Amino acid sequence: MRIKFLVTPVGLMMGNIESARRLRLALVRQGVEVIDERTAEDFDLLHVHTPVPPTNFKVVKKARRKGKPVVMHAHTTAEDSIGTWTGSEAFSGMTGRYLTAFYNLGDLVIAPSDWTMARLRQRGVTAPIRVVSNGVDIHRFAFDRERRTRFRAAHGIPEDAKVVYSVGVVCLKKGIEVFPEVARSLPELTFVWVGRRSNLYHPNRVRAAMRACPENVMFIHDLEDIAEAHSGGDLFFTPSFAENQGMAVMEAMVAGRPVVARSLEVYEGLLKDEESALTAGTVEGFVSALDRLSRDENLGERLASNACTSVLRHDIDKVASELADIYRSLLESRRPAGVRG
Repeated sequence: MRIKFLVTPVGLMMGNIESARRLRLALVRQGVEVIDERTAEDFDLLHVHTPVPPTNFKVVKKARRKGKPVVMHAHTTAEDSIGTWTGSEAFSGMTGRYLTAFYNLGDLVIAPSDWTMARLRQRGVTAPIRVVSNGVDIHRFAFDRERRTRFRAAHGIPEDAKVVYSVGVVCLKKGIEVFPEVARSLPELTFVWVGRRSNLYHPNRVRAAMRACPENVMFIHDLEDIAEAHSGGDLFFTPSFAENQGMAVMEAMVAGRPVVARSLEVYEGLLKDEESALTAGTVEGFVSALDRLSRDENLGERLASNACTSVLRHDIDKVASELADIYRSLLESRRPAGVRG
């Protein structure tokens, strides 16, 4: 079984690329042969992770003409793209139509959450859809004392500092304008945002938000091992307005970091308020939640323990095994009657 990953290195698709990279490693551990050369022709099934550029339509249609199954991974929706690149709000309708046409070319669409599947159906995706978690590497992101020490030493963060951290691309969708407002109300805490910047992402508003940050906020744009941030921080905070599942949230859960997140429908089944996380929808709510956690270690330990237990079902090795079964099923359905693989 030879699987071709179509992953185009486009800046707008950073999350897609990282998800595909981690999944590829997990599939290889399962014994699945995965290739990612764009021009490769010797493969059994095409698994598409990036819907852009538009030339990807040609790659998909060529595979279909040759009778090869195509799996579309819906890492991106029109709703999820709002607040990322400049103009995303105005062009969300066009984005939705583009994605619908693209995903409908698949024999199967993989959605990382029930929320994503519902959005795809609302936008007119008629191809079969199956919900499969993006997964998280529970070994890589487990808390590590050495990583914590290395992270803090590298960035001048005192060992005794209480660190509230966020992981993600610096953009409006992720809540960059909310982050400094919350930090300003909690001057005794250190706020750290770990993630890349891009001039594609509302550069003027993002720069203005960063300039407005109080002294207790710092940014780390290039961190080679993101697992260091999850061990180096104390409280994970994501004011993101939209996610298709929440990869960074799952990483924080594995690391045993108490999570404060925006109340989003997509987190249903992953986070439960007051049980495995604290959720809110306003600056005041976020401030209150982080203040509670900074003062009540028992609350943080309880939330983190429940979250860590909950996230185990998203182990990326289990996800890879499920995908391998999906690949086999699709390939078997294409074989003539009586022919065995």
